[in-house]
Amino acid sequence: MRSFLPKSTTGHMPERGKAVANGKSLQALLVVSTILVFAVSAHAAEKSGPGDEPGSTSAPATTSPAVKSEVNPNEAAIQATADAFAKAFNAGNAKDVADLWTANGSLIDERGAVFKGRKAIEDLYAAFFKEYPGARIEILVGSIEFPTPTTAVEDGISRVVLKDANSGGTSRYSAVHVLEDGKWRMASVRETSLTPPAGYARTKNLEWLVGEWENTSETATVRNSIRWIANKCYLQRDYTVSEDGKTTSSGTQIIGWDPRLDQMRSWSFDSSGGHGTGLWTPTPEGWRIESTGTLANGTPTSSLDYVIHIPGDDGVFGWRSMDRKVGMVRLPDTREVILDRVHQKQ
Repeated sequence: MRSFLPKSTTGHMPERGKAVANGKSLQALLVVSTILVFAVSAHAAEKSGPGDEPGSTSAPATTSPAVKSEVNPNEAAIQATADAFAKAFNAGNAKDVADLWTANGSLIDERGAVFKGRKAIEDLYAAFFKEYPGARIEILVGSIEFPTPTTAVEDGISRVVLKDANSGGTSRYSAVHVLEDGKWRMASVRETSLTPPAGYARTKNLEWLVGEWENTSETATVRNSIRWIANKCYLQRDYTVSEDGKTTSSGTQIIGWDPRLDQMRSWSFDSSGGHGTGLWTPTPEGWRIESTGTLANGTPTSSLDYVIHIPGDDGVFGWRSMDRKVGMVRLPDTREVILDRVHQKQ
C-alpha cells in the first residue's frame, strides 16, 4: 500500500541508510564566509480559492439543508486501512503491517522485487524496522475507486523519514483491496518512483554534501548540518560556531540552481544580521564560488572561495577563501580547512 520502504540505490539498502566514511584529522578553525553563512528559503503553501482572501465578498459554497452529503462507508474503510498502516509502520510493528494484506497478498517495490504472502511481507518490514528504528511514514491518499462492489483501487503518495536523518524516500503507490468476510484487505500493492524534479537534476552532484560535518581547532568547533529541502531542488546548510562550549555565531545557507542566471547559486544570512550570495562554478577539484555580501553595519564584502572534493571520498572535503575584501580593506587568504563527516548514531 503506500511507498513502503525508502528508495534504494543498491540492493535492499535505502539510499539514506548508507554508512558514512571515517573522517580524517581535523585542521584549522573554519573561517565563516558565504559557504557557511545563513540563508533562508521562503515557503508559501496555503491553498486558497475565490473568497479565501481577507475582504473577499465571494459567498462561501453552501449545501441545501434538505440534502446531506453521504459518506461512502467502503471508502471510509479504505482510508481507515491507510491510517492503520501508518500507525503500525510508525510503531515499528511488522506483524500489524502484514496483517493488512490478504493471506496471499503481494508487494512489488519500485525495483520490481516481489514479496508474496503475509510472512514474506512481515519479514521484509521486520528487517527494515530492525535496521532503521524510529522510521516514520506519511501517507497522502489521492483517490479511491470501486471497479466492483468487492474490489477497490487506492492510489496515493507516501514519504518515509528515517530517524536522526533529514532524509527519506517518496514514492507513488497503487493498492488493490478486496472485501473478505466483511473486511477490506490489500491483495496487491505496487510502488513506483516519483520523477525527480528538474531542480534536482541540477543539484544532485552536490548530494554527497548531505549529512553532518565538523571542524575542530584548539579554540573553536564548527558544526554543519546539510539536508535537502523543497522537493530536493535545494540544499540547506545550517551551521554553528562554538568557543569554550558556547555558540558565538550561527546561520543557514540555501544552495540551488538559479534558472535566470543558468548557474548554481547560494543565498546566505548569518546571526549577526549580515547576508550574502555566491555564484558556483564547477572545477576539476570541486567548486569555485564568487561570493559577495554585506555586513550588519552595511560594509560590503567579497571573496573567492573554493570547495575541494575528491571524487569517491565523501567523508571529507576542504574549503579555503582567497581575494577577500571587507570594504576597501584586503584580508589575507585563509589556509585550507578540512571538514570531516560525523557518524550518525543509529
